[in-house]
Amino acid sequence: MRITQSMTNRRYTSQLNAALERKNESERKINSTKRYNRASEDPISAAKALRVRKALSDNADYVNNLETAEQIYNAADNALMDISDILDTIVEKVTYAANGTQHDIDEEILAQNVETYADELVRTFNIDIAQRRVFGGVYNGETVFKIETNAVGDKIVTYNGVDVSSLQEATEFPYSEVSFTDIGIGMVIDPATGRVDPQSALPVTFNGAEITGCGTDEQGDSKNIIQLTLSAAKAVRDGDKILAMDYVDKIREAQTRVAVAHADIGNKQQYIEYNKNRLTTDRETLLEQQNNLEGTDMGAETATWKTLTAIYNVSLQMATSVIPMSIFEFIS
Repeated sequence: MRITQSMTNRRYTSQLNAALERKNESERKINSTKRYNRASEDPISAAKALRVRKALSDNADYVNNLETAEQIYNAADNALMDISDILDTIVEKVTYAANGTQHDIDEEILAQNVETYADELVRTFNIDIAQRRVFGGVYNGETVFKIETNAVGDKIVTYNGVDVSSLQEATEFPYSEVSFTDIGIGMVIDPATGRVDPQSALPVTFNGAEITGCGTDEQGDSKNIIQLTLSAAKAVRDGDKILAMDYVDKIREAQTRVAVAHADIGNKQQYIEYNKNRLTTDRETLLEQQNNLEGTDMGAETATWKTLTAIYNVSLQMATSVIPMSIFEFIS
C-alpha cells in the first residue's frame, strides 16, 4: 500500500485536532470546575451525584422549616414572657383592691383597670407570625380568643368560637389538632390513621386553651386564666374582697400552667438550635461529597492541561516536517 502525502496530511491533521480537543476539554474542566458536563461521561459518579443533590435539596428544605419554626417559637416565647408580667400585675392590682379600703368609685376604677389587663392578655394570645395564629392550634382566622357578653350580660372568654369554660379538655376545642413540620429526623406517618408520629417531627402549633386553661373547677369557677381575671375584676367591682383573693389564688395556680408551657417552649428552642447545627454539619459533608463526585481536582487537572498543551505545541512544530511547504512558500 502506497502512503501518499495527502494521507499523511489527513493523518496529521486528525491527530492535531485530537490533541487540541483534549487540551480544550482539560481547559473546560478547569474553567467550570466540573469533572464532567454530561452524565454519559461518568454514569456511576453522576448517579451518586444526583442522590447527593437530592439530599442537599432536602437539607435546604429542612433548614427552611426550622427557620420558620424558630420564628414561631420565638414569638410564643416572647408572648408568654409578656403574659407572665401581665399576670403578676393583675395579681398585684387585685390584691391591692382586696386588702385596701376604697370607695365605690375607686373599686370601679380598679375593676376597669383589671379588665384592661384581661384585654391585654387576649391581644397577646392572639399574636400571629408566619401567617398563622401562634396560639390558635391549626386555626389561622382573625382572632382565636375573644371577650364577649352572654345573654345575661356577663363577660365570657371564647376560644375558636367556643366558651372556654364549657369544655374540660383542651383537645375538644375546634382546630385543636397539632401541625408538624419535617426537620429531617425521619418523619413517620401512620398509614392507618394518617397522623404524624410526634417523635418524628417538630410541632409548630400551640393549643391556646391548654395554656390558658379550660373547663371549671370544683367550685364551678373557670380554670381559664383570662376568665379568672374577668371574675376577679367583677369581685373587685362588687366589693367582695374574700372572693377577690380566692381568684388571686386561682390565678397564681394558673400561672404555673403558663410557666410549664414557657419551659417547654424553651426546650424546643434548644432542640431547634441543635437540629440547625446538625443540618449545617450535614450540608458541609454533602457538599464535600458533591465536590468529590463532580468537582475537578484542580491540581491534577492543571498538570494534565500543561502536559496536553505541551503535546499540542509540539504537534504544531512537527508540521514543518510532516507537511511540506507549497511551491508558493518555497518561492517566497
